[in-house]
Amino acid sequence: MRRLMPIILISAALLSCGDRRPAPVPRPVAYPRIADPGAVYAAVDSLPLRFETNAAATISRPRPGWIDISYPAWHVTVHVTLTPVSAADIDGVTANRTERMALNMADGAAAEEISLTSGQFRAVLLRSPESRATPLQFIATDDSAWVVSGSAFFDNIPPDAPIDSLAPVVGYLERDLRHTLTTISSR
Repeated sequence: MRRLMPIILISAALLSCGDRRPAPVPRPVAYPRIADPGAVYAAVDSLPLRFETNAAATISRPRPGWIDISYPAWHVTVHVTLTPVSAADIDGVTANRTERMALNMADGAAAEEISLTSGQFRAVLLRSPESRATPLQFIATDDSAWVVSGSAFFDNIPPDAPIDSLAPVVGYLERDLRHTLTTISSR
């Protein structure tokens, strides 16, 4: 029995040292990596104003004064409105657009003035990291003849989609909108 006791103790010690955690398994839900189309920009033609958009985007004109900049790979459309105004109407149109943007924004929204290369326009870009449908909106004006406003809209986003899974697309869109806003000028 004395010979058997050390063997039993050693066996018990070895059995208790084993790893009893469950085997790792893949996550049931995986979020795809979102590819950046790159920062290649092209001028938008046949408009009363001049600006550049990402070459990966498609441009459509659903009605006069409206432009849709679509990113089919991301299911995002930036709806842009070009509004001609008179000096008497500009304050009312700007206030209307600003109010509409405020209604779309979630808590924690940040407004940033954008420096334009032309010097003719001034622009504000609003970013709302908590908004799923419209995380980016903007307004630009030359204070005399034009008000340009727009909003990025996710086409097929479920209401319970994690916001962090949208962050890469919002970052790419923000980069593209910054470039578009800095290149706005009159013809």
